[in-house]
Amino acid sequence: MTKVYKNKNNKLAMTFMEILIAGFFMVVVFIIGWLISSSFTGVKKVRNYENAIFLANEAIEAVRAARARELGSDKDKVKGHNTLLADFNSANNKYDKDPGGFVPEVEIGGVKYKRTVSIEEVPSTNKNLPSSLKMIHVNVSWRASDDNKPVEFEVVTAHCDLW
Repeated sequence: MTKVYKNKNNKLAMTFMEILIAGFFMVVVFIIGWLISSSFTGVKKVRNYENAIFLANEAIEAVRAARARELGSDKDKVKGHNTLLADFNSANNKYDKDPGGFVPEVEIGGVKYKRTVSIEEVPSTNKNLPSSLKMIHVNVSWRASDDNKPVEFEVVTAHCDLW
């Protein structure tokens, strides 16, 4: 049996405990809504990082598949058009329009990613033996979609001439 409280004007009223419980439920609903909306932001950040990791991995795998003489390096006096480094750092190659081409800037899902590939020759410790080792730096940068702050993802690896 429920007890209904009435005030002196004979109208229905709520107790202080009922008001506190209703307020508590409203706070819980607002917190759940806030958590759901912030999780969408987190999903978008993770997706942006996944795209950056994909672009960096694409460059690393292309370098690993190439022969050392086809890579080129940053200190080459004449930047050859037949090197992989020149292909990564320009969008003028006829194959860049194809899905398999390498371009320095890519737009995915409204976010512009800028990929910079750098190849440095590691000097040999033996003067009689040329070095066959190259250091590869891949830097992918973009602006975060929620606060427009610059974000970077960098991968560094080595390539050895085994051919």
